[in-house]
Amino acid sequence: MILVVGHKNPDSDSICSALAATELLKARGLEAMPIRQGEINRETQHILATANLEQPKLRTSVAGEKVWLVDYTDLAQAPDDVNEAEIVGIVDHHRLGDVMTVNPLEAWIWPVGCTCTILFNLFKMENVEISKPIATLMMSAILSDTVGFASPTCTQKDKDAVLELAPLAGVEDLDAFIKDLLIAKTDIEGLDAAQLVEKDLKAYPFNERNVVVGQVELATLEQVDGMIDAIEADLERRCEEDSLAFAAVMLTDITSAQTRLLYKGEWAEKLVKHEQNGQLMMENTLSRKKQGWPWLQNELV
Repeated sequence: MILVVGHKNPDSDSICSALAATELLKARGLEAMPIRQGEINRETQHILATANLEQPKLRTSVAGEKVWLVDYTDLAQAPDDVNEAEIVGIVDHHRLGDVMTVNPLEAWIWPVGCTCTILFNLFKMENVEISKPIATLMMSAILSDTVGFASPTCTQKDKDAVLELAPLAGVEDLDAFIKDLLIAKTDIEGLDAAQLVEKDLKAYPFNERNVVVGQVELATLEQVDGMIDAIEADLERRCEEDSLAFAAVMLTDITSAQTRLLYKGEWAEKLVKHEQNGQLMMENTLSRKKQGWPWLQNELV
């Protein structure tokens, strides 16, 4: 049995990729099962409901198992006991992290906007039929990760994949489909500060210390008015409790590509010079992977 697992604090691509990769492995005649490391967000709930599929089983231990990692290669985002498992496959669209293996493995890492774009091409390469539910998952994940093709991470491969997946998913009005997806993506009603920070939080090892960077995608920055102090307090708490050198969250208006960065920790003073009127605003910034995190790495050196 191969366990297919996305990263901690799973986003839509992490969950959809786990489900899609499982189907690909099964088509090869292998036993496989998708799992998740955390609760799914509202956008992913919307996607699964649209595809009429169940969410993967919650499981955080993989010791003694064979595993496929999807949507990450950083050990900090893997199950805590992943070093006691055998990693036999990786599909990812991020930078190559610190994963190391004892035996050779299958690895697909492409510079595209979404892991599901890679999986779509693997389905095609291996002549595996894509069912309507899986087509819906992969198309939704691509549109989510590329923010409806607006993100700088979006490539022609992502666009081509969606155009081929749409008819398989039975989607005739792509604009309406994207609109419904983005409404679900930016729904934060009822979430407290800790839940917002945790919503899409990723850990990174950097300069022999640990940092975390989250992102909350919004229809407007006004959605978090009145929550800034509470979010900053939560970031401070995480730094103290987890011995983090830096903790940040990107509050991103996906309609204007404007991001407000909130941050705390020992290294926070390195960014103060970029503040204006007590705020650090990042213009034309939609992507943590391609814009936010690379910029932070340069500043935190």
